Amino acid sequence: MLTLLFLALLQEPPRLSADDFAKLHKDLAPPKDERWRAIPWQLTMLGARETAAKEKKPIFLWSMNGHPGGCV
Repeated sequence: MLTLLFLALLQEPPRLSADDFAKLHKDLAPPKDERWRAIPWQLTMLGARETAAKEKKPIFLWSMNGHPGGCV
């Protein structure tokens, strides 16, 4: 059993070619026309407050604590 583990550690991991990476990156990227991309997101609370006051609109604040996958 230990010999199999040792042999597995000696093998070189499979490499990803540049073409395979480009295809994988393209396949995993979210579509350009998703609706959330059209929202003018603010990165700071101060910027959001200024924009909300100027446009007389509410602020939607997304806040979380812990791991995004819920694995805490």
